[in-house]
Amino acid sequence: MNKRMLVLSLVMVAGSGHAQSIVTLYGAAGGGVRWVNNLKGGSAVQFSSIESKNRFGLRGVEDLGDGISAIFLLENSFSTGTGALGKTDTLFDAAAYVGVTGKFGQLTLGRQLNVAEDLIVDLDPSRVIGSTAAITPDALTGTNFFVGDTRFNNMVKYKTRIGGAGLGASYSFGGVAGNTRAGSNYAVSLTYQTGPLYGGASYQRTYSADASQFAQTWQAGGYWQIGPARLYMSYFQLMVSGGEGANSSQRRDSVPQGGVMWQVTPALVLTAAYYDDIASNLGNVRGASGHKNTYYGIVDYFLSKRTNVYLEVDRNTFTGAYRTEPLNLALFSRSPSSTASTGVTIGMTTRF
Repeated sequence: MNKRMLVLSLVMVAGSGHAQSIVTLYGAAGGGVRWVNNLKGGSAVQFSSIESKNRFGLRGVEDLGDGISAIFLLENSFSTGTGALGKTDTLFDAAAYVGVTGKFGQLTLGRQLNVAEDLIVDLDPSRVIGSTAAITPDALTGTNFFVGDTRFNNMVKYKTRIGGAGLGASYSFGGVAGNTRAGSNYAVSLTYQTGPLYGGASYQRTYSADASQFAQTWQAGGYWQIGPARLYMSYFQLMVSGGEGANSSQRRDSVPQGGVMWQVTPALVLTAAYYDDIASNLGNVRGASGHKNTYYGIVDYFLSKRTNVYLEVDRNTFTGAYRTEPLNLALFSRSPSSTASTGVTIGMTTRF
């Protein structure tokens, strides 16, 4: 009996050694003062945390043995100005997924970015973490287009690496009985890293809630690490199929973009970027064309590894049909008679 108990105890100890579980609480909180012009009613001074979204989350990993781990991520965004949730009807709006990871790659299930959005993040100097459209133009065109959401629900996502190459594929279920396309999204990506050079390409397609329209994007680009500086350049394109109506036509956006992130000293980081959104048939209306140009620069000074203060300046200009495009009028709270919006922000962010 004693021998049997000893063997059982050893088995239990060995099993617990393979089941080490770690859960980490993390997040970021920031705030600042922002001046912006050409709003409805004129200029304004506002509370803002434009450089980074405020968020908190739980990240978990459990060692299952043989190099395989179970993982999960739950992340919420919120406003430090009001304490409100980022999305009033969603607790974990930024991420809510579970999965496994190992030598075979990573498989995740739940609410998350798709693989095309992952590439958008990789090819953006600020990694698209700004909290407003003023410095995150790709967040308006490269995401869940028909519902205006930056994440996709009910997604299965797989990513793996083979040497320097990265492969990714994802599928978001629409969940509509009798119509597998309705509300769905699929995406693929290919990346390659060699020394200081990183490049990639992606494609995605999203269907509207009734599958009467689709929006598709593709992107190609990369960055080059030159000492303390990283240079970015990419080309992004959006196409939205025409809807019903005699004047309906395909919307197309071509967006060449680039930027630089320069770590001048361990404490001082400079970031600048430019995006030129060349659009035709906005709103799927034939002939409704225009340009939206986005420029911004950010000076970050790190007081510690986790806390920084910053000065940010941005300018967005609008021509043609983009001057009266409803989404951008709403996001910028801009006067329809204006052709530009300029903002200046001073703030700080701390991370935990």
